[in-house]
Amino acid sequence: MITVFFQQALNGIILGSLYMLVALGLFLIFGILEVTNFAHGEFYMLGAFATLFAMTGLGVPFLPAAVLAMLFMAAFGVLVERTVFRAIVGKPLINGMLLSFGLSTFLTNLAVLLFTADPRKIESEFAQIHLSFLGLHLTLERLLVPAVGAALVGFLAYFIRHTKTGKAMRAVAQDRIAAQMAGIPVFRIYAITFAIGSMLASAAGSMVGAIFLVSPDMGWTVVLKAFVVVILGGMANIGGIVCASLVIGLVESLGGGFVSNAYKDAYPFLLLVLAFLLRPEGLMGGTKG
Repeated sequence: MITVFFQQALNGIILGSLYMLVALGLFLIFGILEVTNFAHGEFYMLGAFATLFAMTGLGVPFLPAAVLAMLFMAAFGVLVERTVFRAIVGKPLINGMLLSFGLSTFLTNLAVLLFTADPRKIESEFAQIHLSFLGLHLTLERLLVPAVGAALVGFLAYFIRHTKTGKAMRAVAQDRIAAQMAGIPVFRIYAITFAIGSMLASAAGSMVGAIFLVSPDMGWTVVLKAFVVVILGGMANIGGIVCASLVIGLVESLGGGFVSNAYKDAYPFLLLVLAFLLRPEGLMGGTKG
């Protein structure tokens, strides 16, 4: 029983790492542009398909294919920001919600038209490498998820805190008008934010496609859970997002393993209700950092 518990906990950490990458993109886009992007799940889906086609069409191994997909999605994110979201920056939140929901529906149906609705699998070379430790079993493919997640979060935290562009992003998040008056190129910061958020979503989608399956409708459930993560994390700091992601991953995995797997997708939303009742300010409060 103890081994089963730790195996489920390990699976929860892997799930939480995936949610973390998607939620960080949402967190950045909302914090800087103040846009609620419901289409973020489709960026995750398109990143998975980009990795799949880089591998099957170009013969690129998994990790380089995932990097190529991240670069492709960064460019796609910039294009979407400039053509779709830039016009509604500073407008009421409902405008962004409706626009992004429409974009989500369009991208999902476009993916069905282009790729068909049949699920596909990204065949990673790491799937055949099995690891065992203290009775726990996983593939190197799964171990890559928390490793890549930790590396990307560390890079993002350093980038935001210590680079000139990162400091500009924080300034725009605090006061867009004051930042613009200080000479910060606000629209360029918006484009960079969308590029980073799209890359993070693409990385998560690539790893999910390798572990599970790739399909046009794979983004909707994940983006809803990512919104739960952002709300639980306090909507204001990276540390809160990381903690909330791991908590949700653990709750979903342990609940599915020991309570009922049929309701595993409901556990994060139940946790959100409990959090609103017990700690409405989020797991780590509302301070920015």
